[in-house]
Amino acid sequence: MLSMRYTGERRDNLLSARFHSAEISHERCSLILSRVQFVSRLFCFVSILWIGVEFACWPWPVSGVLALLRALSAGAFWILGTYRFEARPLGACGAVLALILIPSSMILGAEFVLGYTGAYTSQAFGTQAFLLSPLALAAILSIFPMTARETALLGAALIAVTVLPIIMWSELFTTTSPLAVVLLLGLVGGISAIASLSQLNFLVSLVEKSAIDGLTGAVTRKFGERMLEIVFAMSQRKNTALSVLFIDLDRFKAVNDRYGHRAGDDVLRCVAASIRAVARQQDVLVRWGGEEFVLIMPETNSTEAESFVGRLARAGIGFAPDAAPITASMGAAERRSDKADGCAALIEAADRRMYAAKEAGRNCYVGPSGIAVTGVIGSSPPAFENEDRARANTNANAEGDLALKRTNTTESRFTACLN
Repeated sequence: MLSMRYTGERRDNLLSARFHSAEISHERCSLILSRVQFVSRLFCFVSILWIGVEFACWPWPVSGVLALLRALSAGAFWILGTYRFEARPLGACGAVLALILIPSSMILGAEFVLGYTGAYTSQAFGTQAFLLSPLALAAILSIFPMTARETALLGAALIAVTVLPIIMWSELFTTTSPLAVVLLLGLVGGISAIASLSQLNFLVSLVEKSAIDGLTGAVTRKFGERMLEIVFAMSQRKNTALSVLFIDLDRFKAVNDRYGHRAGDDVLRCVAASIRAVARQQDVLVRWGGEEFVLIMPETNSTEAESFVGRLARAGIGFAPDAAPITASMGAAERRSDKADGCAALIEAADRRMYAAKEAGRNCYVGPSGIAVTGVIGSSPPAFENEDRARANTNANAEGDLALKRTNTTESRFTACLN
């Protein structure tokens, strides 16, 4: 069953970017954008050098028009190569699409000029070079770790660039078979798609091995610190909220001592799964060390972080082997309200409040307001100051109690948590 679930997750990762975890998405998008910028700058210089070839191959004024198209594409390539994209799926896919559309527009423009002026009759080799250019663009896609849906989108754009001149300027194909061009495009595009998916599969495996904690499925501390630096810089640039939640399990050592380390490992897996079930897809769960976790919550202010703690409290974070609810001491910090000037200051503030929560008696939450909310998990709804939220917590907690009654044995509770 675990193997089938793993295979299904890997298939989903290859199908669409919306199934990617935050760490996989960031690494993939960063790699795509770096390669787009490198290729764009390379194409910029090649386009400038190719202007001389246009003057050497074509008569005036055709050579002047083609040289102008080359110059315009060189400028567009330079803008694309120097533009600062955000490392997000939409930005990465848009950058690759722009990398394809810039030369495609130049190719279609050149084919229009050749067909309109009849210059194609004087230079068969140059005409064929333009007609076969989409094959080179299809080959370039092989260097990007793209999903199946993204590959299909880009492939459709290349098919349009190839088929349009066959319909509009069929006279250009006097020395070239249109069917052969289409078949070659399908062959090269298919190979590029396989190469892209293989790169993505390798990248996912690499990230899972290097950035994912093998026990809990959370991000490792080293990779989490790197992610926090990136998210913090983005939050500063856009002046958006950023919260971190420090979670330390209460009396976890007692679980290890009483039931053994295997039971302790099961509890850690269950806690991590419970937190991820409540967190959003863009939130990053980091195993900070031992029984400590840090949840990075982009675009989340202190009130929203408090609301998340309430939802997590109602859902619970798991059970010990004796069916006692696992509790935690939690401390939150928010970049703007805490006036944090760096990641270290933000983590330090959350860590300090987590220790304040422990000193307040454990099973407690301390947020930026400094007010300790005790009895968070496994009791009546947390006594947050906002009465409306407290009333909502009461209703949701009643639903949670009803769900817990359905698991009425010690063994079934613990097993259900692990599954």
